Amino acid sequence: MTLLLAPSLAAQQMRNFEYARPLRDERRLHAVIEFAAGKLIVRKAPAGRLFGLSLDYEAERFRPIGRYDAEAGEVHLGVEGIGSGGIRVDRRRALPQQALIELPSEVDLSLDASIGAAESTLDLGGLRLSGIELKTGASRTTINFATAATGACRTASITSGAGELTVNQAGNSGCRSWRFDGGVGEVNLDLEGAWPADARMTLNMALGGVTLTAPRDLGIRVRMSGFLAGFDAKGFNKSGKTYTSANFDSAKRHIEVEVSSALGGVSVVWK
Repeated sequence: MTLLLAPSLAAQQMRNFEYARPLRDERRLHAVIEFAAGKLIVRKAPAGRLFGLSLDYEAERFRPIGRYDAEAGEVHLGVEGIGSGGIRVDRRRALPQQALIELPSEVDLSLDASIGAAESTLDLGGLRLSGIELKTGASRTTINFATAATGACRTASITSGAGELTVNQAGNSGCRSWRFDGGVGEVNLDLEGAWPADARMTLNMALGGVTLTAPRDLGIRVRMSGFLAGFDAKGFNKSGKTYTSANFDSAKRHIEVEVSSALGGVSVVWK
């Protein structure tokens, strides 16, 4: 009897939550995502939808988030832990908890996301982005820009803890300024894409390394500072702590990279 009841009890712990709103006459949206644990997918919403959340969550330890303020143009979506004693996540138990969040491409979108112990994929290509702010904990996070964003994004700011962060085709984000603040972890940045003029990137890393994957037609200038910070200078000309790619003068697209690192370093892989 115990063996027969165990799967049923486990299934009862998982609940579904749906929250969505059709697009009316909105022109902008500030989306705030809070996701404590599990698996998260963020992607472009179907035409005519302002936002959508489909969530399977563990009701004993978590509760869904779904709030929209039409006057402020702000929506809160995701899942949070119950209680004030913190969340201790068993990876095998947390992974069945999952969410799909859809965001609009027809309105100006500012995205503010906090992701905890999660495996997350954010497909942000094609959105009309005006700004990105992302905080991650002990997570594995991938951000994709498979198609060019259409907004006038000012800044993308990412703070990562002990985890792994990958950004693919960052140039398609349309963001003129990128800032990464990292604790302990691995950061992989693909610099492919249609960078806006005068693009800049700032990397502040405590521990761990950064790998920049760059197309050969992109001009890169890297300025290094920090204690024991290293740079793989293959394909670059060095002047003090400034490294300029050999193709910088002839390149049509450029990016300036500022690196501050206590330990670890930066390497560039040309493709």
